[in-house]
Amino acid sequence: MGENHPVNTHPRIASVAATAASLILLALSAPAPTARAGGFEIPEGGARALSRGGAFTAGVDDPSALLLNPGALIRLSGTHLLYNHVLVWENATFTREASDLPPGRDYGFDPLAPVKNDEALFPLGAMLIATSDLGLDDWTFAAGVYGPNAHGKKRWPTDGGQRYMLTSLDAILFYPSLAVAYGDRETFGVGVTLQWVMAPSLNLGLVVDGSQTGELHAYYSGNDVEARISLSDMTSFSALLGAWWRPTPELEIGVSGRVVPANLNLEGDFTLHNVPGQTQFSDAQLQVTGSAASLDLTIPPTARAGVRYRGLDGDREVFDVELDVVYEAWSMIERYDVHLDGTINLFVGAEAPNAVIEKRWMDTLSVRLGGSWNAWQQGDNRLQLSLGGYWESPTMPKNYEHLDFLAFDRVGVGAGVTAQLSNVRLTVAYSHVFQGSRDVDERYSKVYQQRPLDPCPDQCDSGAGWSGVPSNPGRYESSYDLLAAAVEASF
Repeated sequence: MGENHPVNTHPRIASVAATAASLILLALSAPAPTARAGGFEIPEGGARALSRGGAFTAGVDDPSALLLNPGALIRLSGTHLLYNHVLVWENATFTREASDLPPGRDYGFDPLAPVKNDEALFPLGAMLIATSDLGLDDWTFAAGVYGPNAHGKKRWPTDGGQRYMLTSLDAILFYPSLAVAYGDRETFGVGVTLQWVMAPSLNLGLVVDGSQTGELHAYYSGNDVEARISLSDMTSFSALLGAWWRPTPELEIGVSGRVVPANLNLEGDFTLHNVPGQTQFSDAQLQVTGSAASLDLTIPPTARAGVRYRGLDGDREVFDVELDVVYEAWSMIERYDVHLDGTINLFVGAEAPNAVIEKRWMDTLSVRLGGSWNAWQQGDNRLQLSLGGYWESPTMPKNYEHLDFLAFDRVGVGAGVTAQLSNVRLTVAYSHVFQGSRDVDERYSKVYQQRPLDPCPDQCDSGAGWSGVPSNPGRYESSYDLLAAAVEASF
């Protein structure tokens, strides 16, 4: 199994085509994996790529080429079916810095105590892809569905020091995809993947200060409520291009990228809720008349390039080493500008203002190095060991730190084992992602409390130079653990 299967002869075209059609329909009609993600991913989704530190642009030889490099799909002759599953653990802790602003009334909880995401494990990272050459010598077709490799389910305490920043997040995003590649299976391929980008749910919760006037409160206010914003968009599209080239038996080159960004136009509504143990507004006060919300969000262009060296013993590949560089244009996201409509009835009817959360994300660059060693091979059976690592520049600039998606300077390491038994290939991989801790000083914080009835910074000033109440000062500590398994069958 892999890149050198014999091409099907014409008498078998009909049966192979029927098999491929069935598998493609299976891939598209299977329950959509509720992969939850947001603005960026944790390298890398497929188990084979994860085991190599994400260095799998030139060497990708399984159906995950649909997302990593559609040009490399040409290497897959016959029919292949891949199921991949990733478990992601987010190990995140936030400790609020003591504030120079008035704390507000004490409700019996410690806003300076360390808090963490209560949903550390995200278990739903699934991928299902089918490929077939349909009996043709120089074409490969693919269909699949997958979600970004990310941790998108957060549950932070409503009485914690982070509560004005985030209390909950559920982001469901997945890509039903169709791909095609053309080329020569031994030397080159070019391909394209067309994607329908579906975001059935993007839910965000945070505590807001419902005060009409008065002092700024750092930790709690008698008018605090939890706002929950629910959004969705099922009509966006994107496209990937890729190419693969083997100029010599030992050398392979791969390039790919997202050439059509996905522009999500999310729409929904928002609701207000009491903060347990703190506020007791009536249902009538919490009601928002004519509630509506919208947010435009872009999944930006990307580019990746890889060079792979193959250590050969005759025609047999003994080992390989690949070096990749990946660029992602996340600077397209400057802020979450949530447009709100409706009347807030906490005290007197007031039109809901827009909610702005500054992001100022930066473009990221990642350098990845990894490879595999065929430790044992006998006929079509083999045992392969893989190892790799990467460095990735931060997405979040200093003082704009937030708990929705933690993306600081990263160093990741991965390892895995692949066992091929005839026409079935099994892979298990593990990766740990190190992220340095960050400290945000209140004086330089750029993320402020939301005050819908007395917005900051436009209408409130403590007289001490504060234009708003900083919500993100403190220490951020985080890391990730990823465990992936994949099974691939070829026919």
